[in-house]
Amino acid sequence: MFNIKKLITFFFFIMLVNFSATNANGVESLQLIQILKDGVNGVDGLGNPRSVKVLLDNSKVFVTSGDDNAFAIFNVDNNFNLTFSQIFKNSSANINGLEGASGVAYLEQGDQVVVTGFYDGALTQFSKNKNSYRFNKTISDGLHYERVFNSDLPVGKLDTLGLLGAWDAIKTHNEKQLLVASYMSNAVVVFDIISDGRILFNRAIKDARPLENSLGKPVSLALSSLNDKLYVLGFDNHQLTIFDRKGGGELLVKQVIKNGVAGVEQFVNPQKIVVSPEGKFLYVACSGSNAIVVFEKKETGKYAFVQTVNNSEMGGSGLEGASSLAISADGSKIYAAGEAGHGLYLFSAGIDGRLSFKNKLLSVRDNELKKISSITLTSDNQHLLVATGKGNSLFVFKIKQI
Repeated sequence: MFNIKKLITFFFFIMLVNFSATNANGVESLQLIQILKDGVNGVDGLGNPRSVKVLLDNSKVFVTSGDDNAFAIFNVDNNFNLTFSQIFKNSSANINGLEGASGVAYLEQGDQVVVTGFYDGALTQFSKNKNSYRFNKTISDGLHYERVFNSDLPVGKLDTLGLLGAWDAIKTHNEKQLLVASYMSNAVVVFDIISDGRILFNRAIKDARPLENSLGKPVSLALSSLNDKLYVLGFDNHQLTIFDRKGGGELLVKQVIKNGVAGVEQFVNPQKIVVSPEGKFLYVACSGSNAIVVFEKKETGKYAFVQTVNNSEMGGSGLEGASSLAISADGSKIYAAGEAGHGLYLFSAGIDGRLSFKNKLLSVRDNELKKISSITLTSDNQHLLVATGKGNSLFVFKIKQI
């Protein structure tokens, strides 16, 4: 499934890429700024990059590396050129929790970064120290990888935090809580963020009762724009659990969507979810069915199946292992890719939420866009960062309206 355990020069140039699509504002083109590659020109921390986070002011980029077991920091200049700055690795002195580093979230409060470690079952904190970052602490039950992944003995009560197989991490808009999806614990973990920057365990949610007894092995989380809905993807059970979220952070199960129920099709191994600005539409990348599945919020407040987009609409291939999505701020464009596929794909979203395929980008200057593990739009929607997992690369584009 994730296969984080188990190309080479640095490029800096600017060119127009053959990737354009007509939209309400004209023609969009991607202008390549940079390709960074692990181990080239001093760049480190791009061995199987899993998640990319860009600060709101576009001053820094944070990257987690599943194979380097690392968290890397890049400085960004006014032209959005990235320069390698720092790296933290599990092999470094007194640093742990980064084995299979996957999710990353930034907390403005205390200028902190938190990283999930899939194999370490951990949440690791880093904080700003003058012009650089420093390791702060690791939150973990301390269970060894072999005990969790290779032992026939149940973990049981040893799993007190619910962080085993920690994958995705997101924060609430008010930065009062941090939420973590943990695959092996089959849980969503809620942490409270205290005013002094401390992150304190609140509770682990391990079911969707009374509707379902399980969350289906969570791997991806999303919040609505008002933070009043939490969306949880269950990879193994082909499941989407939707919680109503109250002002104090209380979570109540609202709906469970499963493959093959109520007309839902090709919803196999959902791995990434993005939400339209008003929460009316949900877009889910499903790696098991090589598809993007669309849901619409009805007047009842519940979501219904609308559409499945798969390889048949794009020439027969490309979305294999669909696992990466990004949505524009206005909800009109969706970028998608499959980690077992080839290319970056652009879709337009209609007022009914339905997706229409617009264009694809397969390569840039003899560098194929394959094994894409992450797609990240900057908050101003001016730049796009594309990470290639086993390609050990980070492609940086400027989005231009012509």
